Amino acid sequence: MLETRKVFIDTQSFVKAGLHFDGAAFKSFRKYCESNELFHVSTSVVEREVKSKIQGAVKDALNAIQTFRRKARLLASLDDYKIKGLFEEVPDQDIYEKSEEVFDEFMERCSTAVVEADGVNVEKLLALYFDKKPPFGDGKKKSEFPDAISVLSLKSHLNEDEKIYVVSDDVDLKVFCDSDPQFVSVESLDKLLDIYTTHTNVRHEQVKQYFVINETVIKAKIKEFLEDCDVYNASTWEDAEVDDGLTVTHIGDIEPSVLYIDDEESQIAFDVDVEFEVTVTGPDFNNGIYDREDGRVYTFDSTSRSSTITTTFTVEVFLHYEFIDGELVNAEDDGLYIAETAGGIEVAVEENELDWR
Repeated sequence: MLETRKVFIDTQSFVKAGLHFDGAAFKSFRKYCESNELFHVSTSVVEREVKSKIQGAVKDALNAIQTFRRKARLLASLDDYKIKGLFEEVPDQDIYEKSEEVFDEFMERCSTAVVEADGVNVEKLLALYFDKKPPFGDGKKKSEFPDAISVLSLKSHLNEDEKIYVVSDDVDLKVFCDSDPQFVSVESLDKLLDIYTTHTNVRHEQVKQYFVINETVIKAKIKEFLEDCDVYNASTWEDAEVDDGLTVTHIGDIEPSVLYIDDEESQIAFDVDVEFEVTVTGPDFNNGIYDREDGRVYTFDSTSRSSTITTTFTVEVFLHYEFIDGELVNAEDDGLYIAETAGGIEVAVEENELDWR
């Protein structure tokens, strides 16, 4: 049952989505906000937190670019405009500003109502802190103050009989929502949109049934998609590289959430646990020789390690169909997409590690 059309998205949800504001769930949510079917309410705390996270991510990326340029300096002299582009200098401040503009655009297109913290009852805030009540937990310190200020800001914004969905997977926020009838906890934006489409469209359950009937085919597509991805080793095992990608050995249950639905198409997303095997080959440091004068280990052979890894991926699917006499027919999907794999799949297999999960 849809309990309210007001939605608050916690910073944790933005970070979990990789600060990717053009992902499937965010795009669908934006559509509903633009048509005034859902209403995005945020806080100045979340706005500041998200921008701080963006700045941190950009800083890490800029550091990685500088490291690449130092290591690949010889490429800078090549007469290839594509490669030369990797060495073009762009002012850091311009990059920071452009990155924040993506978030600002999302907030603007959602017509977001940003609630300031000036309406927070400070005594109420301190009472929650000293009594260790949610969103403060046992042993939690000042790091939980932003969450507390956010929920109290929202509280000051709501009318007495109003409710709001709180999209967050944070345990303490969930407990807080359980203690206050005005706050309805939802663990992800996917789940929130599924609640909404359940309420607004009778076709919802038939779309979900498509995934039950075609589960084997969909899992085969997930396996094929992942096994075609680039895989790289990000461990401390220097110069160790993945051999021939990965091999999917198991795919968990599919529980689809319908993000968007109309008479001819729908957008679906689901998290799925995938177990895969990967083999990494690198220098055999265990049998190398340490040169005290150079302060490094010299290796003379390579060695391989295999690991079984379990990772949760978010799968996105567009489904096209017709409805004839109340039944979904001629349903076809456009294939599937897994956003986390855009830059390759990262694993961390160490030379002396038997199994990494």
